[in-house]
Amino acid sequence: MKNFGAMKIWILFLVFTGTLINAIDRSSLATANTFIAKDLHLDMSTMGLVLSSFGWAYLLFNLPAGWLCDRFGTKKVYGIAAFIWSVASALTGLAKGLGTLLFSRILVGVGEAANFPAATKVIAENFKESERGTATGIYLAGLRLGFALTPGLMVGLMVAFGSKVHPNWQMVFYITGLGSLIWVILWFLTFRENKQTAVKTATVEEKVSVATMLKFRNTWAIIFIKFFQDYLYYLYLTWLPGYLISARHLDLKSVAFYATLPWVAGMLAQPVIGIVSDRLVNAGYDITKVKKTLIVIVQIISVSVIGAAYAESAVTAAWVLVIAMAAESASTAILWSIPQDLAPKGTAGSLGGIMNTAGAVASIVSPALTGYIAQNFGFTAALVLGGCMMAAAAASVIFFLGRIRPLPFGNDFVQLDVTQSKL
Repeated sequence: MKNFGAMKIWILFLVFTGTLINAIDRSSLATANTFIAKDLHLDMSTMGLVLSSFGWAYLLFNLPAGWLCDRFGTKKVYGIAAFIWSVASALTGLAKGLGTLLFSRILVGVGEAANFPAATKVIAENFKESERGTATGIYLAGLRLGFALTPGLMVGLMVAFGSKVHPNWQMVFYITGLGSLIWVILWFLTFRENKQTAVKTATVEEKVSVATMLKFRNTWAIIFIKFFQDYLYYLYLTWLPGYLISARHLDLKSVAFYATLPWVAGMLAQPVIGIVSDRLVNAGYDITKVKKTLIVIVQIISVSVIGAAYAESAVTAAWVLVIAMAAESASTAILWSIPQDLAPKGTAGSLGGIMNTAGAVASIVSPALTGYIAQNFGFTAALVLGGCMMAAAAASVIFFLGRIRPLPFGNDFVQLDVTQSKL
């Protein structure tokens, strides 16, 4: 990072803080949902519908968001998307019934679908290949930091504007949602998009469609890897507190501590693995060998989540869960740098949207399947499946992901590499 100029550092700051705000507005409902359900007289089943509504919108709008970034540029699309999710999050505070609550969370999913396709495009167009691992690891750390901060931030504000008996969840959504608009203003005023790239983007996008990208093996490789990894990620995001309470019988103070630690560990692991990756590439090592080796190592470490299921001590299980999430987060940092390397110029947003769609599918499948398995077979089986998903991700990297180089469209390459061949 010491080699980054002032402009690159500022761009990284914008994407990092945008992703952090994205995390807060995304996860705020998870902290407040108990109080919202009580005040609006909603049962658990109905709140489950509300919580999953984000995932459905997120799934449907990832591909359009990536296409829009490539077609109109990230400055317009990312800024408008952040405006949408910020206003939608504030709208949650106005909810007097199911209709407004459901609409606001769907709209949050619509806006937030653009975050990672846009960030992927920004990094690809402003950082060299040998810098992208570090840049990606740093901006992704904003997501984990946001998840770590949200519980304390939400509870603190709810009590400050209400009381422990009657926490004011409405005011919190006004503050966090409308407060996010400060970032939108900063983005529009200070982000400098490469005009030459923006002009060329439309022409390139017309030649490279999503359907064309899906003809390549490496596109499908990152789709499968993303789904398998995000299955464990969403298991943590939606069920970790419940596991610690119901299966490990920890008190609320301990739950707050151990449910936050994995995200802190993930926040630290992501920039570290990015720096390691870039240093090895800068030292002359092959980028494919570097990234595939690193991602497989940390994916295998994350399989340790299975050990948490069988640990006798609750504290031991909690610390194993921290290690597993740190490793999963590190693998995510490497994975998000790969679309930047694979995408031809002007198409990183679309390829990032394709990959993140698989993550959106995981955001729907993982919470529901984990709940079903935990209820019928216990949390041990649920955690074992999470570990198996990470093993499947590692297998996909080893046997499915080919050489990491731009997908060969048009006249970019005269001859296709066998590992980039069409399906």
